Amino acid sequence: MDKKAVSEIRKILGKDHCRVDRITGCFVGEDGEIITNLKDTFLAMPEEDLEKYCEIFRKTLSGKLGKNLYNMEFPIAEELDEGKQVQLYRLLRSDFTDPEMTDRFLHTIIENLDMAGRYLIILAKGNYDIPAKTSDGADLEDASDYVYMFLLCCICPVTEVKEGLCFDETTLTFVNKRTDLGVQMPELGFLFPAFNDRLPDIHSLLYYAKKEDERHPELIDGIIGADIPVTETAQKELFSEVVEQALGRDCSFDNVKAVTEAVNEMIKEEKDNPEPLELGKAELRRILDTSGAPREVTGERFDAVFDEQIGEGGSLSAENIGGRSVMEIRSPSIKISVKSDMSAMITTRILDGMEYLLIPVQDDVELNGIRIRPQNTGR
Repeated sequence: MDKKAVSEIRKILGKDHCRVDRITGCFVGEDGEIITNLKDTFLAMPEEDLEKYCEIFRKTLSGKLGKNLYNMEFPIAEELDEGKQVQLYRLLRSDFTDPEMTDRFLHTIIENLDMAGRYLIILAKGNYDIPAKTSDGADLEDASDYVYMFLLCCICPVTEVKEGLCFDETTLTFVNKRTDLGVQMPELGFLFPAFNDRLPDIHSLLYYAKKEDERHPELIDGIIGADIPVTETAQKELFSEVVEQALGRDCSFDNVKAVTEAVNEMIKEEKDNPEPLELGKAELRRILDTSGAPREVTGERFDAVFDEQIGEGGSLSAENIGGRSVMEIRSPSIKISVKSDMSAMITTRILDGMEYLLIPVQDDVELNGIRIRPQNTGR
């Protein structure tokens, strides 16, 4: 799913036009045992409750692709016989009318999730009549050829709400509130099937994790059977390794700056394209070549480094490795931040056999809040 697809599905999860028609789930205790099952009738809920559920639903489709949201495909083996994709699809089609099937899936989540404390599992099922589009991209609400039937899973921590004095509207006084259990925003979840090219894609799902370092690979393996996706941070580290190893002794300030500027320029050129810009071996080689890297760098040495770090046929998301608004220069003792569109002002020069970074001192430069006067202006 791209950003437009995620945005379209988020819109149908708002309280005023929510397309969810059924929910189920369970409250899980610290020992992993089910305390109670969720039996509320979604469409009959009070408006205040419905609004809270919709907030949880939308949060499960929030964040950045590659950092919080991950497009994942089911392995072929999971689409056969009693594979994980088959089980999910059957659950979706069941409309939660088969208690045994629903209970079995909830236990699959519990048995494959290593999460401390209490948590609530919410399974929401909905239908979306996909509106046709005019040539200029406007929705034709009365024209729909396909229905998107979806299953949304939200896994939310349940924590104690701190005790304190609260205003009691019935007595018009402040009273001591007892400790209650409150449902927090989801830490994990998924949407099945994926919504690709404005159509259901039963071979894929969209996985959500609040924190990229807490994606719970054991749950991914348990419900999808696939390897854990590479995070944004990991992709940045891989990109750094490829550039450093490929350039070798030619990994100079000017060459690295040229590489980062080339990636940023590609992102700008593709900003109106909803599809994520992926950089494979050919694209990264071209970036290095146009950034002034020596010919031997972009040949066999680059191929070997790319295949070792990223893998043959692999790619990196351009937005995950570039597109920063600020260029940072770091060492153990200094940190310099410069707006990316002003990076040309920083140059290097060899003085007495040592390379220095040169930054022009302008009228708007301050040191510890004190404005510095440029010394070459005569003022």
